[in-house]
Amino acid sequence: MSKITTTTATRWKNIISSPWFIPMISLFLLIILLSIRLIIDLDLGFHLRGGQWMLENRSFHKFDVFTYTVNDHEYIAMYWLYQIILFITYKLFNYGGISILNSILLVIVFFMIFLRMKNHNIRPGIISIIFLPALFTMEIRFGVRPEIMTWILLLCMLTVLDQYYHYGRNHLFLLPIIQLFWVNLHGLFIIGWFLLGAYFISKYFHEHKFDKKLFWWSLCTILISLVNPYFIKGVLFPFYLFTRLQCSNIFKGAITELTSPWSTKALANMPHLPLFIYYAFVLISFLFLIYTWRKRKLHEFLIIAAFFYISYTTVRNLPIFIIAAMPIIGTGLNELLSKGKLNFFKKNIPGAMRPAAFLLTGFIILLCIRIVTNAFYAGRRGGNFGIGIDEKMHPVAASEFMNKNGLRTRFINDLNRGSWLIWATKQPVFIDGRLEVIQEDFFREYEKSYQRNGLTELINEYGPRLIIFDYSYPEAMIWEIQLQQLPDWRKIYWDETSVIYALNDYRPDLEAINFMKIVHKMGVDTTTNSDQIWQLLQRPDRSRFIAWLKGFYKYNYFPAELGRMAYYASVNLEFHASELLYFEFLQRTDQNHYAAYIGLGTIYMLTGQLDRSLYCYERALKQNPKSEIAARRIKEIKEYLGNKPLLYK
Repeated sequence: MSKITTTTATRWKNIISSPWFIPMISLFLLIILLSIRLIIDLDLGFHLRGGQWMLENRSFHKFDVFTYTVNDHEYIAMYWLYQIILFITYKLFNYGGISILNSILLVIVFFMIFLRMKNHNIRPGIISIIFLPALFTMEIRFGVRPEIMTWILLLCMLTVLDQYYHYGRNHLFLLPIIQLFWVNLHGLFIIGWFLLGAYFISKYFHEHKFDKKLFWWSLCTILISLVNPYFIKGVLFPFYLFTRLQCSNIFKGAITELTSPWSTKALANMPHLPLFIYYAFVLISFLFLIYTWRKRKLHEFLIIAAFFYISYTTVRNLPIFIIAAMPIIGTGLNELLSKGKLNFFKKNIPGAMRPAAFLLTGFIILLCIRIVTNAFYAGRRGGNFGIGIDEKMHPVAASEFMNKNGLRTRFINDLNRGSWLIWATKQPVFIDGRLEVIQEDFFREYEKSYQRNGLTELINEYGPRLIIFDYSYPEAMIWEIQLQQLPDWRKIYWDETSVIYALNDYRPDLEAINFMKIVHKMGVDTTTNSDQIWQLLQRPDRSRFIAWLKGFYKYNYFPAELGRMAYYASVNLEFHASELLYFEFLQRTDQNHYAAYIGLGTIYMLTGQLDRSLYCYERALKQNPKSEIAARRIKEIKEYLGNKPLLYK
């Protein structure tokens, strides 16, 4: 039996007395604060509605009841238990309770990672140093998602198997219990089967004997997967999910979280820091596996290889690889620092531990402050610290408008709005984020609507009287352009997240929107004219250092919704409304103003105010020296103007 020797490094009293105890406590404070954020997850709506429907109907999902387009499709909801837990939490504690529940689950994840690394005798300092970068990669998936249950149950199974493999502690009876929860909480329960096989093969490979205990408990664990509402279909469901890993799958090309983290699309649409940390973890973990291969067990190679594969194919699986890689890197660093060739470091590291721990703690505390002031999120232009729902991301107000005015009719919606409309309006939707229900054929039909006259074809086929969509992404503008060319449709609603079109003969009592009235209701001073804005625009930019410093004592907010609305107004040729919104954007944030200057430059160019346009593009280029669009527009305007004097010079 392969054992891990218990040393003082694993004892709690040694950890508490270690200089790294305070950094570890501060790391868990950071985890808590990073997990307490306004909920932006687009799938939240159908999860809540799914839980509500099951409790009201006392039935599991069978065929889809939430769309009018694919209601003949089966709905195999392997996360049904998660949906019920989520809905009960909402009923008891509202959206704030969901935020707190998610935070608790994430703290459990990282505490279990810590325990597993502690049980591998990884030094407290090494654990602390590995935790921080790992946290920033996993943080991109900190949303309210059932996959968090996979992280927890994965760690539970790894812990039981480690205890048996390395210490001979027989808690194998827990494996079927873990799997029973897993199969009813998330579709990636099949990972549990793989873990059982990896450890069993590893035991046989290293000890040259058939482990009957592990075999029979593994068999029981696999068989108990049948205890789900869908029986065999439920067990086979993960194999359908794995088809999305194939490059030819339409979902993989269209949904960002299903793309490979090694693709140019991921680099273009995701924060770079988490991706670069992931690349580093991949490289370092493989190097340490090679460096310490004599001391490694076969299951470690199998797990790292398999988890690298699923993380390589899909961004959403990055945390699964990080969970597996952290102990590999930790034990590798342990081994490296214990080698005789590193006597210099062995002699000097003890004396440097306290200053290093102090510096790490200070860095984490400063980061925590910036999270609480929201500067962390404002700086990366996305997300907000807080508890509850982010109403600037979900169509909360749009749904209330539909309910208040009794707009109960067939409508077409985009993928982003469908899930919330299922929950908030209780009406059948056109499409939503349950890709396992929507399936590839119907999704292809939906994708064709983003081609020329594609939306018109959908309208002719499904006969909607309303169209509601999120206008903030590039493809949505194709819908917008098509609707502007259809005289039978009018806009009846517009806010920070959504626009609603209605047929002219449907509810004529609802007037077409007035952009300036809506902008005024948002608290924007609509009496400000273009010349006044121009005068104010010529004020110098705020110091970036001062703006950064304010992030430690003043609440920061990045008004992304104002930028979205300003852009949409400009597409509708409502240039003054757009100008006011961009200017309000500049007034409300000390963060990067690049997008606002680009937007204003475009407005002024389209309205023939080339001197003002050039000025705004130059300000944009100053904010982002790598901006190709700003540089190109500056060159074009200067070539056109020639030697003509500019008003702002």
